[in-house]
Amino acid sequence: MHPQSTAWVVSGMLALAPAAAEPTLIARWSFDGAAPGENSVAGAPSGQIERAQQVEGHDGKALAFEDWSLKNYLKPDPKLASRVLVDHDPRLNPAFPFKVSAWIYPTADPIYYGGIVEKGRGFGASYRLLLLRGLKVEASLGGKHITVRSQSPISLNAWHDVTLIADGRALTLLVDGKEAGRAAAEPAEKLASADPLVIGDRFTGRIDEVTISRE
Repeated sequence: MHPQSTAWVVSGMLALAPAAAEPTLIARWSFDGAAPGENSVAGAPSGQIERAQQVEGHDGKALAFEDWSLKNYLKPDPKLASRVLVDHDPRLNPAFPFKVSAWIYPTADPIYYGGIVEKGRGFGASYRLLLLRGLKVEASLGGKHITVRSQSPISLNAWHDVTLIADGRALTLLVDGKEAGRAAAEPAEKLASADPLVIGDRFTGRIDEVTISRE
């Protein structure tokens, strides 16, 4: 039997079910090595690190970020942001179905929100993964700003796996491998933001293994 196929019986005859397609990596930032902004997917865009520090991560190294509004609460200066900027690339607006995931280690409750992965902002965004005040995770999709939010907060000072899944029918949020929210999404929903992809803006803590893949 082919190792990637499953046997099943049709009308008394043995047949092979087709193997499920393997996910296709579009981009992956692991933040390891001497050039932590590099993309481990050949030809995919790398990121420019702004004031984020390389630290121990969930797997190898990670980047540590601090919300710039914490540096001067009365006069916060966004020029002090620690983040990763990835220039716009059409591949970062993938066709359905696709998945965006990251490992996060928050060390403070955001004052407003902590950006994990953002391709655009608000109603113009292609997709966003955020940590909200109160330590709840939010995922949003497309120009209509389809949004789902976890009901329970995550814990500080611990690693959490957060994932946005968009399959053309629904937007699903997974937190630590469990479904935390789901909303209907039309197949015609378009991802069109030409803004840079931003990792870690206003987030306080560590982020590791940011991955975008076609499912």
